[in-house]
Amino acid sequence: LSCICFDYDQYLRKPDMNGYERIDAVLNKKTPDRLPVMLHNFMPAARKAGYTMKEFRDDPKKMAHCFLSFAINYALDGILVDVDTTLLAGAMGAGVDYPIDEPARVIGPSDSNIDMIYELADPKKLYTDERIGIYLECISILRKEAGGEIYIRGNADQGPFSLAMLLYGMQDFLIDLMDEEKKESILKLIQKCLDIDIEFHKLVKQAGADCTSFGDSSCGPDLISRSHYLEYAMPFHVKLKHKLDEQDIKCICHICGNLDNIINDVASIGFAGIEADHKTNIQNAHDVLKDRCVMFGPIDPVGIFRFGNVIDVINMTEEIAVIFKDGGLVIGAGCALGPDTPDENIKAFVKTAQARYY
Repeated sequence: LSCICFDYDQYLRKPDMNGYERIDAVLNKKTPDRLPVMLHNFMPAARKAGYTMKEFRDDPKKMAHCFLSFAINYALDGILVDVDTTLLAGAMGAGVDYPIDEPARVIGPSDSNIDMIYELADPKKLYTDERIGIYLECISILRKEAGGEIYIRGNADQGPFSLAMLLYGMQDFLIDLMDEEKKESILKLIQKCLDIDIEFHKLVKQAGADCTSFGDSSCGPDLISRSHYLEYAMPFHVKLKHKLDEQDIKCICHICGNLDNIINDVASIGFAGIEADHKTNIQNAHDVLKDRCVMFGPIDPVGIFRFGNVIDVINMTEEIAVIFKDGGLVIGAGCALGPDTPDENIKAFVKTAQARYY
């Protein structure tokens, strides 16, 4: 990492604030000098640094180098530290496939028996799992190299509902979700996954993240009903928020899909931020979230960033910026960018967003 040299006179568009100060201001309901930018970019970061996904995920120094060099080269205000969606599930015994140049993916439940799944899901495993250790070391390196200059958001992998589904197996989990006789055992497993989540958020914060985040897209309206969200997911989000508050940890909740049916429910929990994607009605999201929490995203990572042209990127960035002209936004992609996202689109996005001064 010593080959990366900071030159913040050029890195900053305006000397009033650096990237950390800009995002921190927004999360604390203050006005930054300009619109802050952050991208969900682990795949293009690895690709542009010349590493396969295996090389990226197996070495904390390479992982940190990818994130830091990408942030500096594109003048991002924050780094979203993420590696894939299997860290917690793999540590708790789920079957995981590790392709050489694709993100790891869960391919099977931790067991066929829910009682055994519950027993295998032990928060203590976070302290001995190799991949968890690599991930936390990456965050520590980033804290040492860029702390206080670039905002560090440490993603604490999957939320309690999604983690339970991965450990249980999606098909069986969704079927049993409709069985009243299975309700107690499912809620018990989700509670255990919440315990794991709380511990992991704590470790991510201790490693050096300025805030944490988690993805719980399996509990979104694209997959389950609002009534199921209110019964099986929201209570655990509320518990997570309260536990993180006790440890002074700011957290961002990411749920993919169209959030229109639950955006007010999620906002009522009080997370520091909600990350939504392009399927959500953004004007409505702005109105619901105003003075409650910060919006992250919500630009389409595929239709705009990957397959759109520079004009598409500029127009969408401007459209979102205008909706949030009164603040409360850290702009970026609503989900992970693909490895082949065109360089010119990323540059157009950053340049357009950076022109939005308050």
